[in-house]
Amino acid sequence: MTNQEKINQALQRQIDAQNVRFDTVLTKVDALINESNQQREDIRRINEKIDAKFDKLSEQIHTMTIAAVVGFGAIAVAIGGLVVSALK
Repeated sequence: MTNQEKINQALQRQIDAQNVRFDTVLTKVDALINESNQQREDIRRINEKIDAKFDKLSEQIHTMTIAAVVGFGAIAVAIGGLVVSALK
């Protein structure tokens, strides 16, 4: 084997090793992208659950507010009736 062939063989081994490292990096990057996509999907699902719970809570608050207003109205009418009957 000539000196140039030895150099070429050594360079080829280095290129092969570099290709293996590059493939490893690409595999890790691909795994990170997949993990990121999964996290994004998980966050989307969590946000949907939060939105649904918020909507339900908002409906309950709305219903309770209406009930409170009606209750206060009934109290006002009752007090008004008592005042009128007391003044007679």
